[in-house]
Amino acid sequence: MALLARTLARTLASKPYALNDALLASGAAVSWHIARAVSGRLKAHPCVNYQQDAGLVQRLCDRLFASFLVLGVKSRMGALVEYESKLCALARQLADERALTWSPDLSESLGRSQIALKALLAALARETLGASDPNPLPRGRAAAAGGAGNFTGSIGGDWPYLAL
Repeated sequence: MALLARTLARTLASKPYALNDALLASGAAVSWHIARAVSGRLKAHPCVNYQQDAGLVQRLCDRLFASFLVLGVKSRMGALVEYESKLCALARQLADERALTWSPDLSESLGRSQIALKALLAALARETLGASDPNPLPRGRAAAAGGAGNFTGSIGGDWPYLAL
Protein backbone atom coordinates (compact mmCIF):
# COMPACT_ATOMS: atom_id res chain seq x y z
CA MET A 1 0.00 0.00 0.00
CA ALA A 2 2.87 2.39 0.80
CA LEU A 3 4.55 1.75 -2.54
CA LEU A 4 1.25 2.32 -4.32
CA ALA A 5 0.73 5.60 -2.44
CA ARG A 6 4.23 6.70 -3.44
CA THR A 7 3.67 5.82 -7.08
CA LEU A 8 0.31 7.61 -7.07
CA ALA A 9 1.92 10.74 -5.60
CA ARG A 10 4.66 10.70 -8.21
CA THR A 11 2.14 10.14 -11.01
CA LEU A 12 -0.08 12.98 -9.81
CA ALA A 13 2.90 15.31 -9.30
CA SER A 14 3.93 14.79 -12.91
CA LYS A 15 0.62 16.14 -14.25
CA PRO A 16 0.45 19.81 -15.35
CA TYR A 17 -2.21 20.76 -12.79
CA ALA A 18 -0.13 19.48 -9.83
CA LEU A 19 3.39 19.86 -11.16
CA ASN A 20 5.88 19.56 -8.29
CA ASP A 21 3.21 19.96 -5.60
CA ALA A 22 4.78 20.09 -2.13
CA LEU A 23 2.06 17.97 -0.49
CA LEU A 24 2.42 15.22 -3.07
CA ALA A 25 6.22 15.31 -2.77
CA SER A 26 6.12 15.01 1.02
CA GLY A 27 3.52 12.25 0.72
CA ALA A 28 5.81 10.32 -1.60
CA ALA A 29 8.67 10.71 0.88
CA VAL A 30 6.58 9.54 3.85
CA SER A 31 5.27 6.58 1.85
CA TRP A 32 8.80 5.62 0.84
CA HIS A 33 9.95 5.74 4.46
CA ILE A 34 7.06 3.47 5.49
CA ALA A 35 7.79 0.99 2.70
CA ARG A 36 11.46 0.87 3.65
CA ALA A 37 10.69 0.32 7.33
CA VAL A 38 8.11 -2.41 6.72
CA SER A 39 10.02 -4.32 4.06
CA GLY A 40 13.42 -4.00 5.74
CA ARG A 41 15.03 -3.31 2.37
CA LEU A 42 16.95 -0.11 2.80
CA LYS A 43 18.15 1.50 -0.42
CA ALA A 44 20.95 3.36 1.37
CA HIS A 45 22.08 0.45 3.56
CA PRO A 46 25.89 -0.02 3.67
CA CYS A 47 25.61 -3.77 3.07
CA VAL A 48 25.18 -4.54 -0.64
CA ASN A 49 22.77 -7.43 0.02
CA TYR A 50 20.23 -5.05 1.55
CA GLN A 51 20.43 -2.42 -1.19
CA GLN A 52 17.31 -3.52 -2.97
CA ASP A 53 14.31 -1.74 -4.34
CA ALA A 54 10.80 -2.87 -5.15
CA GLY A 55 10.74 -5.52 -7.84
CA LEU A 56 10.10 -4.76 -11.48
CA VAL A 57 6.69 -6.45 -11.47
CA GLN A 58 5.64 -4.56 -8.34
CA ARG A 59 6.68 -1.21 -9.82
CA LEU A 60 4.92 -1.97 -13.11
CA CYS A 61 1.68 -2.99 -11.37
CA ASP A 62 1.79 0.12 -9.17
CA ARG A 63 2.34 2.39 -12.17
CA LEU A 64 -0.55 0.81 -14.08
CA PHE A 65 -2.88 1.08 -11.11
CA ALA A 66 -1.84 4.68 -10.41
CA SER A 67 -2.33 5.58 -14.07
CA PHE A 68 -5.79 4.03 -13.93
CA LEU A 69 -6.68 6.05 -10.81
CA VAL A 70 -5.45 9.30 -12.37
CA LEU A 71 -7.61 8.96 -15.50
CA GLY A 72 -10.57 10.85 -14.04
CA VAL A 73 -8.56 13.53 -12.23
CA LYS A 74 -8.50 16.88 -14.05
CA SER A 75 -7.53 19.42 -11.37
CA ARG A 76 -5.17 19.89 -8.44
CA MET A 77 -8.09 19.65 -6.00
CA GLY A 78 -9.15 16.35 -7.54
CA ALA A 79 -5.59 15.07 -7.33
CA LEU A 80 -5.33 15.97 -3.66
CA VAL A 81 -8.71 14.40 -2.88
CA GLU A 82 -7.72 11.16 -4.63
CA TYR A 83 -4.38 11.09 -2.87
CA GLU A 84 -5.95 11.87 0.49
CA SER A 85 -8.22 8.82 0.20
CA LYS A 86 -5.21 6.57 -0.50
CA LEU A 87 -3.29 8.07 2.42
CA CYS A 88 -6.24 7.42 4.74
CA ALA A 89 -6.16 3.76 3.72
CA LEU A 90 -2.39 3.71 4.27
CA ALA A 91 -2.83 5.30 7.72
CA ARG A 92 -5.33 2.63 8.75
CA GLN A 93 -3.05 -0.16 7.53
CA LEU A 94 -0.03 1.42 9.23
CA ALA A 95 -1.93 1.60 12.53
CA ASP A 96 -2.79 -2.09 12.22
CA GLU A 97 0.81 -3.02 11.42
CA ARG A 98 2.15 -1.02 14.34
CA ALA A 99 -0.34 -2.63 16.71
CA LEU A 100 0.77 -6.12 15.63
CA THR A 101 4.53 -5.62 15.75
CA TRP A 102 6.62 -6.79 18.68
CA SER A 103 9.88 -5.19 17.63
CA PRO A 104 10.50 -1.95 19.55
CA ASP A 105 12.71 -0.51 16.80
CA LEU A 106 10.13 -1.17 14.09
CA SER A 107 7.36 0.16 16.32
CA GLU A 108 9.32 3.36 16.93
CA SER A 109 9.97 3.82 13.21
CA LEU A 110 6.33 3.18 12.37
CA GLY A 111 5.29 5.59 15.13
CA ARG A 112 7.39 8.35 13.62
CA SER A 113 5.85 7.55 10.25
CA GLN A 114 2.38 7.71 11.77
CA ILE A 115 3.10 11.18 13.15
CA ALA A 116 4.35 12.38 9.77
CA LEU A 117 1.37 10.79 8.01
CA LYS A 118 -1.11 12.42 10.40
CA ALA A 119 0.50 15.82 9.84
CA LEU A 120 0.34 15.28 6.08
CA LEU A 121 -3.32 14.23 6.27
CA ALA A 122 -4.10 17.34 8.33
CA ALA A 123 -2.40 19.53 5.72
CA LEU A 124 -4.31 17.76 2.95
CA ALA A 125 -7.59 18.22 4.84
CA ARG A 126 -6.89 21.96 5.19
CA GLU A 127 -6.08 22.16 1.48
CA THR A 128 -9.12 20.21 0.28
CA LEU A 129 -11.42 21.85 2.86
CA GLY A 130 -13.21 18.62 3.68
CA ALA A 131 -13.92 17.63 0.08
CA SER A 132 -13.17 14.02 0.97
CA ASP A 133 -14.19 12.99 4.46
CA PRO A 134 -12.76 9.55 5.35
CA ASN A 135 -15.41 9.12 8.08
CA PRO A 136 -18.71 10.38 6.67
CA LEU A 137 -21.51 11.07 9.11
CA PRO A 138 -24.20 8.41 9.47
CA ARG A 139 -27.37 8.99 7.52
CA GLY A 140 -30.97 8.02 8.15
CA ARG A 141 -32.56 7.02 11.45
CA ALA A 142 -29.30 6.91 13.43
CA ALA A 143 -28.44 10.48 12.40
CA ALA A 144 -31.93 11.71 13.29
CA ALA A 145 -31.59 10.19 16.77
CA GLY A 146 -28.43 12.14 17.47
CA GLY A 147 -26.07 9.54 16.05
CA ALA A 148 -26.76 6.92 18.70
CA GLY A 149 -29.73 5.15 17.21
CA ASN A 150 -31.80 2.50 18.97
CA PHE A 151 -29.81 -0.69 19.31
CA THR A 152 -31.64 -2.20 22.30
CA GLY A 153 -33.96 -4.36 20.21
CA SER A 154 -31.17 -6.32 18.58
CA ILE A 155 -29.14 -7.06 21.72
CA GLY A 156 -31.45 -9.77 23.03
CA GLY A 157 -31.47 -11.74 19.80
CA ASP A 158 -27.89 -11.18 18.76
CA TRP A 159 -26.15 -11.71 22.08
CA PRO A 160 -27.98 -14.42 24.07
CA TYR A 161 -24.95 -15.16 26.25
CA LEU A 162 -25.24 -11.68 27.80
CA ALA A 163 -28.38 -12.82 29.59
CA LEU A 164 -26.40 -15.26 31.73
